[in-house]
Amino acid sequence: MKKFMLIILSGFFAFTALAQNPELKLPQDPQLAEEAKRKFVLSVDDMSLKRYREATNALAWLLKNAPDLYDGLYINSYKAYEELADRATDDAKKKVYLDSMFTVYKLKDKKFGLTDTEINNMAYRYYKYHKDNAEKYDEALKVFARAYETPETVINNNLVAYMHILKLNFDKNKNLSEDEILDIHSKITEIIESRIADGNDVEKYEQYKTVVDQLLTSMIDVNCDFIQHKLYPQLKADLTNIKLAKRIFQLSLTAKCSDADFFMEAAEVVHNAEPTAGLAGIIGRRKLASKEYPAAIKYLEEAVSLEQNKAKKAETSLSLAKAYAVSGDKAKARSEAIKSAELDQSMVAGAYNLIATLYMGSYEDCKQNVSQVADRAIFFAAYDAYKKAGNREGMNSAEAQFPTKTQIFELNLEEGAPIKVGCWINVTTIIRTRPIE
Repeated sequence: MKKFMLIILSGFFAFTALAQNPELKLPQDPQLAEEAKRKFVLSVDDMSLKRYREATNALAWLLKNAPDLYDGLYINSYKAYEELADRATDDAKKKVYLDSMFTVYKLKDKKFGLTDTEINNMAYRYYKYHKDNAEKYDEALKVFARAYETPETVINNNLVAYMHILKLNFDKNKNLSEDEILDIHSKITEIIESRIADGNDVEKYEQYKTVVDQLLTSMIDVNCDFIQHKLYPQLKADLTNIKLAKRIFQLSLTAKCSDADFFMEAAEVVHNAEPTAGLAGIIGRRKLASKEYPAAIKYLEEAVSLEQNKAKKAETSLSLAKAYAVSGDKAKARSEAIKSAELDQSMVAGAYNLIATLYMGSYEDCKQNVSQVADRAIFFAAYDAYKKAGNREGMNSAEAQFPTKTQIFELNLEEGAPIKVGCWINVTTIIRTRPIE
């Protein structure tokens, strides 16, 4: 009965394989063509039933006698050999299967080309199976370098793996220059930083970055002096060297030199060549901290316009609002702070605290010395803003500046009545009185 069922299943898989097969490029010789069809069906059946040893018999024949058959021949072959290698208990057999797997990857590359995913998979398999074999490090590094030619397709497994096999090669073979090591570190770090900026799995990528940086510093003593005296002079001599600027930027983060002038200069060189919201924000905030207000506004405006992530846009808008505020443009500061609050609820407190502070600081500039109530209405508006911010202490500060009940009465006004605040503030609020002393 079992034998009968196996025959039925085999017939089913054979029918399915022939019915759904891709365009098969059969040998011109009729006898070879017929045998290729038979071996093809056998290989598909055996792969479906996970009979990998039997599958490799048919696949090996096809690789030799019908190498142009179709690309799936190579995919099934390297999968089958890897399965056999993983199952092998004998080291010699395992080595044979792995050698066959890598050979098939290379044959497919020559015959049909490898996809980006296959290049990444091949690179990781060099790491997985050969990280203890110094003779394979050169081959492995070449495949990793190829995978990194398209950074967006690099799989997560190949972030730390590339740096680790580089370290293993450094320890055993000593055949890479300091510049080559730094270049590879830069490529890996650039991808990690990009994925951190995307905001997904940030903690995981931060851990990757820590490990990659530790591996670098175990090979090269990267510190602020190293960057200052070895790399920075090269950048000063050629401010068009984007590759070097990126390296200095990334290494400055690794060595915790982000407060150094060379960090900012490298950041500006990179941003001017390849503008991004993240870099514009970093530069803008640094300019703001160093009181370079026009430059801070320029970069932060650019960061806001480039940023696509709502939460990050809100955060940058609040930084821009602060830059406007310290530069004296209070109306723009308020407008940008409101945008920040509208974009992200978590920015509401910061935004309205800033607005309230602007109002509180505008009394001397806005008062007209005609009416105590009209002049002090500015503090009513500040109170409203502090209330939106949830700042009870700020509300108390504004309240202390309210007019007295007597002043309200003398002007024939009523508490709770609407009142327009003039000057740049230009909002309507309600009349309030100072708490009873």
